[in-house]
Amino acid sequence: MAPVTVQVSGACAKLRLCRPEAGNALRGDVVGGLLDGLRAAEQAPGCRAVVLEADGDFCSGIDLSVVESAGSWTAADNKALWELLSGLVNSPLVTVALVTGRATGGGVGLASSCDFVLAAPGARFRLTELLLGLVPALITPFVSARIGTRQVFRSSVLAAEIDAAEAHALGLVDEVTDQPEEALRRVLRALRRMPRPEAVGDLKSCHRILDPLPEDYSDHAHRMFERAATDPRVRSRVRRLREEGLL
Repeated sequence: MAPVTVQVSGACAKLRLCRPEAGNALRGDVVGGLLDGLRAAEQAPGCRAVVLEADGDFCSGIDLSVVESAGSWTAADNKALWELLSGLVNSPLVTVALVTGRATGGGVGLASSCDFVLAAPGARFRLTELLLGLVPALITPFVSARIGTRQVFRSSVLAAEIDAAEAHALGLVDEVTDQPEEALRRVLRALRRMPRPEAVGDLKSCHRILDPLPEDYSDHAHRMFERAATDPRVRSRVRRLREEGLL
């Protein structure tokens, strides 16, 4: 089965992560599937919103097997993930993350890149990169846009699990609900009332002008990842945690 399924129906496109046994971890084909789904939705006539959802936990971040296998996460993979995250932010469509279960590391970044984050009461969020000797550099701009740089720093250093209620209080989540489909319908109803769908894209362009990201930031983030991922201390830590069943 494909790691990502895409269903475009009317005003809504749904992109579903389908590898619950692997924590819906991000690897090259997963990122590519999500990016292709996003682009297909943007080209679909009448589509107003893109929804990210998952079987099981939402997303455990980058597949950490890349730390144990030198060169398995390339600059091209990094560029594709950056294109996906920034594409969700800048899409002319409204992007929505439906988070159930856990969002960890890059999974927090994936959710944060969406315009709306709707979380089930049992959802959990955690930035774990520093615990492994890595740095959440690539996702920091997107998580910071929601909760601020100081809170990202604190959450990264403490690596504490944040429940849905606290995530809502921080601004990481827009709504906690045990009826995510109803919450999604409210978003779609609001979009259908707009006489000019392109107004959403115009509003997003205003945010890009007001808060631009450096063009070379993704390269900077990849250099940090490469430096950390090739460190023997990081590889040893990841290998030990995997052997202990903690990853």
